[in-house]
Amino acid sequence: MVAATDYNGWSNRETWLVSLWLNNDDSNHKLLEEAYSHGDGIYAHADWLEKVLQEQLEDEVSEASLWHDLLQTAFSKVYWVEVLDSNL
Repeated sequence: MVAATDYNGWSNRETWLVSLWLNNDDSNHKLLEEAYSHGDGIYAHADWLEKVLQEQLEDEVSEASLWHDLLQTAFSKVYWVEVLDSNL
């Protein structure tokens, strides 16, 4: 895992932002809790969470556009294992 020092103690702003939203919104927090029950180990949990949120992103912004590309770029920078590891 990348050293968590670049943004408020996190690897980057995107990772911090995902964790912030997963912890400050009730439905997102339930999703975070559910991730721990899918698969065996932190990497499996992280893969599950990433896939679920990727599907949500595609549902929200499905057409090719500037916004879709920007969101996909930010999404690809998230360290999912760090998000889950910090919330154990």
